[in-house]
Amino acid sequence: MNKYIKPFLVFEWIMVIGASTVAYIRWGVPLYICIGIVLLGIILTLYFSKQYEKKSINKSQ
Repeated sequence: MNKYIKPFLVFEWIMVIGASTVAYIRWGVPLYICIGIVLLGIILTLYFSKQYEKKSINKSQ
């Protein structure tokens, strides 16, 4: 994976976790919704990073 993509993904995960924490603490959103948002963000990030890796491997061949 490109060396610039991984730091962006880490930044994205930190932002999703931070936004979910703020939603839980300040706005009173239920905890299961916040955990669901975090899990959805992680699953989507992993899915699209795998797709990107497959495309870059296919292009290099």
